[in-house]
Amino acid sequence: MSTEVAWIEASVDVDGYRVHVAKAGTGPRLVWVDPALGSSAMRPLQGAIDVLTRDFEVVTYDRRGRGRNAPGASSVDHEVGDLAAVIDHVGCAAAVVGFSSGAAVALRAAPRLQHSTLILLEPATDETRDDTGLRERLTAAIDAGDDESAVRMFYEATGVPDDIVQQIVTSESWPAVVRGAATLPTEIDVAVVDDTMISQVRAPVHLIVSDGSPDEITGMSARLAERLGAPSWSEPGGWHGVEPDALRSRVLAILGGSTRP
Repeated sequence: MSTEVAWIEASVDVDGYRVHVAKAGTGPRLVWVDPALGSSAMRPLQGAIDVLTRDFEVVTYDRRGRGRNAPGASSVDHEVGDLAAVIDHVGCAAAVVGFSSGAAVALRAAPRLQHSTLILLEPATDETRDDTGLRERLTAAIDAGDDESAVRMFYEATGVPDDIVQQIVTSESWPAVVRGAATLPTEIDVAVVDDTMISQVRAPVHLIVSDGSPDEITGMSARLAERLGAPSWSEPGGWHGVEPDALRSRVLAILGGSTRP
């Protein structure tokens, strides 16, 4: 978590499980949903989140089994329930911003988020279940107690560049990232967003992609935008991440804070 922004921390009880929550900034409330393995221990777009606090109250939370939460496996129902509980705790949200697999969580929770705009940042979703055997391989590694191999396997399978993997592995956050390995099979499950789920989305939806991401990522977003009938915006950025000021500007435009086209 950033030390340059004053974050107020708390926890939310979800049926006896404590979910770590933090908020900073003032303005319309955004609830940020992290990608796979992202948490207060290692949040890939923390710089962008900090910039958003200039105009918004931003609420982050540790998805189940990650960060400051108790470790362990999650489930799709837990993911949806935890997000809904966080929003209930803070009162409401002008928008839910889901990044990567966090966008899939937001979509799955959409029937319970009808008063919030959904902003899906490079969503990691698919219409059908993964058939490569990745979930089974991850589960086997976790069951064998080899959490580090499971995390590396996930990064390789999802196309994370070697230099970024190396940065994570050599960072102080690496032990906390590995600690979240048990949640990876659920990431495979949560990514499946079928037509029935799409039909249940009533909230306004906008997608944002980086012009520096590969076709595999931008194409996934384009397919989802078409299925949702939602606008998609391309912004300056690098691999799987939009530049902070560009993201701030686009979110302001989506929520009516500017006249940007």
